Amino acid sequence: MEKTKLCGAVILAALTALPPAKAEEAPGPGQINSTQNEWAYFLSSSLPEKELATMISAAESRHIPVYFRGLVNDSMEQTAQYIMHMVTTYHIQGIAIDPVRFEKYGVKQVPALVKKCGDKFDILYGNLSFNDAMKLMDTQGDCAE
Repeated sequence: MEKTKLCGAVILAALTALPPAKAEEAPGPGQINSTQNEWAYFLSSSLPEKELATMISAAESRHIPVYFRGLVNDSMEQTAQYIMHMVTTYHIQGIAIDPVRFEKYGVKQVPALVKKCGDKFDILYGNLSFNDAMKLMDTQGDCAE
């Protein structure tokens, strides 16, 4: 019983370690409709660890929140251990778990970068550089500036 409490606290600590951001930049899990605009990066623990850490760091440097669909192996304990390993080994700030956001945007594969603008959104799949991906999304698609 004590171990389960610790795992929950570890996940909470890891998930709340995301960088402070404006409400419109990083709404909480399930709060998709409460914001007009957002960037979101969808990843998975199934990606190679070092590659995943690089992707998360790149997103964090741009204040883009990172989301996983669910728990690692459907286990709260394994998820807590995995997140803490990533935080301590690669100095990332955290990962949010939000299956609602995956469903809302129809994300079926990762990596996926989403830019939401009002009621519309653009989604880009694949491991592109953030600069290239953001430039592409800013110039093409429904959310082009």
